[in-house]
Amino acid sequence: MYLARTLKPLGLTVTRIASGLPVGGDLEYADELTLGRALEGRRPID
Repeated sequence: MYLARTLKPLGLTVTRIASGLPVGGDLEYADELTLGRALEGRRPID
């Protein structure tokens, strides 16, 4: 939230990864399909 608010005046958007990946999970163990869907479904942090 802090980064999103700080960067918004600069025209930058901060997003979060969509569902499919657990918080704190290791990306090394995520398969390509799950990782791809998580990145495609990113949502902006307001």
